[in-house]
Amino acid sequence: MSKTKIVVFKLKELLLTAALVVFAVAIVVLVVAWISIDKEGTPGVNLPSADRDSTETSAPLYYPGVYTTTMEMNDTTIHLELVCDENHINSVRLINLDEAMETMYPLLTPALEDLELQLTLDVPLEELKFTEGSTYTQTILVEAIELTLAKAEVTE
Repeated sequence: MSKTKIVVFKLKELLLTAALVVFAVAIVVLVVAWISIDKEGTPGVNLPSADRDSTETSAPLYYPGVYTTTMEMNDTTIHLELVCDENHINSVRLINLDEAMETMYPLLTPALEDLELQLTLDVPLEELKFTEGSTYTQTILVEAIELTLAKAEVTE
């Protein structure tokens, strides 16, 4: 005779297992989506081919390099660093921004990240769109970016 085995599952254990499986599947889907977005670039931004061709063949706009400008905020010096190649701004970031300044000016970093995203997509300084609620902060940052770009611009 064969022995029959009875397996008892508790509802709590089944629900916990199901929740963990759903969570794991969601993480896998998010990681795959994140990787595919990184490979494709920024979604939804398509430059017309005429604009792409004209920027590649035109005279250089900037001297490639890393440029910095100093900003004074409440007796604290903050350095804005701008990295560019001949025709594009590659990155903009704040150097030596300590925790005290981030606490005093919580919009400083997100405002710069928004401006950096627009600048790396080749949006001209005059056409930058400011985020509601951080217009003043972004205006100060744009002024510092203009000073920094003046150092990098090719003058003919």
